[in-house]
Amino acid sequence: MNLTSDVGFSWEFKDPIWLIKADQVASQLGIELRSEETMDHYFAVIDLYSCEVTKIKIPIKMDWWSTLLWIKGNQLIVGVYKNQRNPGPITLIRYDWKSDVILEEILNFHLNEINETLIKGKVTKKEGFESLEILLGKDKNIEKIFIPAMFSVGTPAFDTVAIYLRKKDRDPKGEVAYLEFDDHILILYYLENNDLLDKHLLWLSEEKIVNEFILDREVQGISAESFMVLAKKLIFVQNKNNIKIYDL
Repeated sequence: MNLTSDVGFSWEFKDPIWLIKADQVASQLGIELRSEETMDHYFAVIDLYSCEVTKIKIPIKMDWWSTLLWIKGNQLIVGVYKNQRNPGPITLIRYDWKSDVILEEILNFHLNEINETLIKGKVTKKEGFESLEILLGKDKNIEKIFIPAMFSVGTPAFDTVAIYLRKKDRDPKGEVAYLEFDDHILILYYLENNDLLDKHLLWLSEEKIVNEFILDREVQGISAESFMVLAKKLIFVQNKNNIKIYDL
């Protein structure tokens, strides 16, 4: 029996969510969306406190091999790959989504590192390579992000979580994701559905079920993405295009 109803923030996009990047400074999410039918490729930003959703279309030619690398404040950092078989070099683009201005476009960039404060890499030149660092700020107030640990079947950690779930009449398959945050326990797991799998997220507090979500039905295999906690909020994707946010 659940302790609370499904009252969190929910936003459904028309297209599948490809990936999510978390801005730990501004407490916001950068979301990349892709249409498998039209090949349309665009972004959105969600403020975790106001839950304001801003849809963004960058004014450059985007293709299937472009991707969101980072989000920092007003900036979306995007990489456009020349060849999908070659992870570098890329065209690196810094775009101010609030002002609708491309701040920088760097060709032949090899990305080495990216975080809240800088982008580090090198640029291909005729005479060789030139090292490059782009400062994004020196922020000290960074929200800690919590990512679950992944445990595969056959490992002692998986067995420990599986024993707990079986006591609640749930028999997990393949892999589980586990996270403890304050007095909350979050467990992502898979249940058999004929020859396929259903993806579940169980939310407990003080050994009681707060809520349980079916994130996806009849999937063919285990997927890497799961959930996260940022700014004391549980964040996950349901049915590929619905993002949900709950206070913890």
